[in-house]
This record gives sequence, C-alpha cells and structure tokens, in this order.
Amino acid sequence: MDAASWDQRYAEKELVWSTAPNQFVVDQITALIARRSGDITNARALDLAGGEGRNALWLAEQGFDTELVEFSAVALDKAQAIAQKRGVTLTTTLADVTKQPALAPADLVLVCYLQLAN
Repeated sequence: MDAASWDQRYAEKELVWSTAPNQFVVDQITALIARRSGDITNARALDLAGGEGRNALWLAEQGFDTELVEFSAVALDKAQAIAQKRGVTLTTTLADVTKQPALAPADLVLVCYLQLAN
C-alpha cells in the first residue's frame, strides 16, 4: 500500500489501531528503563512507520524525546491530536522509512508492524 492508500484507511475511522501501546513494547522498554535506573534524561526515541503513534505517544509519556516517522499525513495528524490531549510533546516527520530519510541519531529505534510489499 502507498501513502495515499494509508491516508484513506486512516481517514475512514476515528482510530485504526488502539491508543494503547503494544504490550511487547511496554515490557521491553520498561525493562530497559529499569536497567538505566529510570534515568532516560535526554534519551531520544524514533518510532518508524508508527501509524497513529500509539507506541510513540507512550514513549513520550515515559520521558523520551520521541519522533514518530510515518508516511501517512492523516496518521500523523491523529498522533499530534492525541499528544495534545495527553499533554505530551511528540515530534512528527512525514517520510517513507523505506527511502532511508535523514533522521537525527537516536538512543532507541522502534519498528513494529512495518508492512512491506512482497
């Protein structure tokens, strides 16, 4: 599917996915934070192809400086609206991650459910 198809899919419903983060993400990142004794000061996270931002939003709520990279502008708009409601800062970047966009270095890179053509 291309960006226009995803825009259409995201526009058809209030949310395509849940606003709750993926449980595997929560488990792994919670363990990572614990190993750092809870200190994630200035830690930067990238959520690549993160859709409506459920994982990126959760990362921002944990204290990460989080950037959501997604090629659906509709999904990014939804993520920003949710971030505002939750009172968290979320950087969004409109880009196709398969085209290797130039992104700033990160301490954590998350890729969940990236759907690639066969």
